[in-house]
Amino acid sequence: MLAGPSRQATTRFTSKESRMRHLMLASSTLLIVACGGAAIPQEQLTSAKAVVTGAEVAGAASEPQAALHLKLAKEEVAKAEALIADDENEEAARIIDRAQVDAELALALAKEAKAKAEATDTKEQLERLKKETQ
Repeated sequence: MLAGPSRQATTRFTSKESRMRHLMLASSTLLIVACGGAAIPQEQLTSAKAVVTGAEVAGAASEPQAALHLKLAKEEVAKAEALIADDENEEAARIIDRAQVDAELALALAKEAKAKAEATDTKEQLERLKKETQ
């Protein structure tokens, strides 16, 4: 009797087809989630901008090494904003992290330069006072 595939073969084929559909659905879902992108790193961006402003206020622009890192931080913030506009939020977050570090370094270098200048001034005042008392 050659009446076609048996009921068991049809069920197995349907089960295989069902598994394949589930696999394709899971793969599609994973792809959509992966390509959906990360959230906009707004909090990180705001923080990096605040540190850049702090470095500017601390006088980073007047200290050569600090000015270099301040410039890098500003460029990285601008690049991150462009990446966010292009919905490249993961890359933007990495760039923002670098901007934050560069801005923090600029701030630290500016503070160091200011502290050294103050120490030099204090030392000079002390030397003048010593000469006056002699």
